[in-house]
Amino acid sequence: MRTALRRYFRHGMFPQLMVFEAVARLGSVTRAAEELHLAQPTVSTQLRKLSEALGLPLIEWRGRELRLTAAGRDLRTSCERLLDLFGTIDERLAAHRKPAPAVPEALRLATDPGARQLAARLLASFCERNPGMPASLHVAGSDELLERREAGEDHFYLLLGKPRNRD
Repeated sequence: MRTALRRYFRHGMFPQLMVFEAVARLGSVTRAAEELHLAQPTVSTQLRKLSEALGLPLIEWRGRELRLTAAGRDLRTSCERLLDLFGTIDERLAAHRKPAPAVPEALRLATDPGARQLAARLLASFCERNPGMPASLHVAGSDELLERREAGEDHFYLLLGKPRNRD
């Protein structure tokens, strides 16, 4: 049996099966290409190669209408089971994966009044590039900012004014 399965490895058949499943499910090469983010000719080529590797016609064309052959219908059922199996494998392996690194609660930026506009632009740019990442801006005088820095309350400090000597 394993010898018969070699054809699936030699011909790169898994991507071809994914393409076939999408075409069979959607009933359209164009819609499958869109869903898979492939060019339409690529999808057609993958279908042809799969059919050649299996030695069976899988699709019949009646004008512009696509119909699965009996072999195509059987293969579609098998593809659905194969995709379910891969989903089960992924679920089982998920428990062995390392959790994603923790994302900070929020990016905290502190600035003095003289740098408020610059800090706001920097923070807006950050938020645009990192949607969903919370961020905050604290505006205060240099004495308070120095205290916040010593306490480690913020991630970044932007000071344009000259800090007072604390001696």
